[in-house]
Amino acid sequence: MTESTRPAAPGRQAEARLSRILGELVHRFDAGEDDLDATAFNELALRVHDAQRRTNPVLRRYWEDAGADDPDRWEAIPPVPTAAFRDAPIVVGQAEAVFRTSGTTSAGARRGEHHVASLALYRAAARGPYRRALLSGLERVRVAALLPHPRAAPDSSLSAMAGFVADEPEVVETAWAFDPDRGVDVEAVRRTAAGAREPVLLLATAFALVQLLEALAERAIRLPPNSRVMETGGFKGRTAEVDRATLYGLVARRLGVPESRVVNEYGMTELLSQAYDGPAPSLSQRVHRFPPWVRTRALDPATLSPLSPGEPGLLAHFDLANAASVCHVLTEDVGETMPDGGFRLQGRARGAETRGCSLTAESFLEAVRARA
Repeated sequence: MTESTRPAAPGRQAEARLSRILGELVHRFDAGEDDLDATAFNELALRVHDAQRRTNPVLRRYWEDAGADDPDRWEAIPPVPTAAFRDAPIVVGQAEAVFRTSGTTSAGARRGEHHVASLALYRAAARGPYRRALLSGLERVRVAALLPHPRAAPDSSLSAMAGFVADEPEVVETAWAFDPDRGVDVEAVRRTAAGAREPVLLLATAFALVQLLEALAERAIRLPPNSRVMETGGFKGRTAEVDRATLYGLVARRLGVPESRVVNEYGMTELLSQAYDGPAPSLSQRVHRFPPWVRTRALDPATLSPLSPGEPGLLAHFDLANAASVCHVLTEDVGETMPDGGFRLQGRARGAETRGCSLTAESFLEAVRARA
C-alpha cells in the first residue's frame, strides 16, 4: 500500500471532519441562518464535541475523567472554565491568531490565551450580531474606536472585531482614537464629530469611555443624530468606576446620544460569539442575547447543577463558533437566564462563589499534567 492510498489515521480523520464542520459553520453564519431549534443545535453540538474529543487529548482526558466522553445531549458535556485557557493551548490544528485576556484582574497572573484556528469563522460569527445591534438602519456611518488598531494589538479579540466593523460597506471612515500608553485621543474624537455629516458609531470599553467623558466635562461634543455607542462594560480591576446609569447619563449629556442608543456588548476572549443588549424600560431590565448558535445556562456555583430561569448562578455558554477550541465554557460571571434564552448579568463571582470554577479548573489541570 502506497503512502497516498494508506487510510488516514483516526486523528487525521477527526481533524478532517472538524475542518468540514468549520466550513459548514462559516457558511451557516454568513447566510444568517437563525433556524437552529433545540434538536438541530443538539445534533450539531454533539458532532462538534465528538470532533473536539477525538482531536484534543487533553479535552478527551478531561471529559473521560468526568464520565462524559459519549453524551447524548449538549448539556451533559462538562464545561471548561475560563481559567483553563491559562493552563494549555486549546486548539485543533494551527492557530491563525492568539487572543489574550487583559490580565488586569490579578497582578502577575498568567494571561489566558484563546488559540483561534479560523479568523474567517470569527468574522462570520461576529458579523451578523454586530450588524443587527450597531448598524441597523444606517446607510452611511463614521466609526470612532476608543480601541487600539488591530495591527497595534494583534492579540486583542475586541480590536479584531472592531476591525471587522471598520470594513463594513456603510463605514465611510474610522478613527482609531486610543493608544495603550497614552489613552484616549480626545481630539481625534472631536475631529470625527466635527466633520461628520453621517451618524457616528463610537466603539469603546467602559474604561476608555469614562476617560473620554471626563475629558469632555468642560467642553462637550454633540454627535450627529442617530449616532450610537457600543460599550463593553466591566472595569476588571481598574481604579475608576462609574455605575451604568451614571455612565449612560454622561453619554447623553456630553455626547448627545440617548440611553436608547447605547448598546452593551458582552464578549470575552474565550468565546468567538458576542451578546448584545438593547433598549428596555430600565437598565436593570435589559437582556443580553447571543446569536442562535450559542446556548447559555446559569449553574449553581458550588455543584454546577443547572438553575431555573430567574435563579442567579455562574453563567456557562455553549458557543458553536468555538468549534476549533472548546465550545462549552464556564465563566466567573454571575447572572440569570430568561425563559426566551436571553440572560441578565449581575457582576463577577467572588470568593466562595467560584468554588465550582476552581474544582473544574483543577480537573482540567490534572488532564493537562496527565498528557505532559
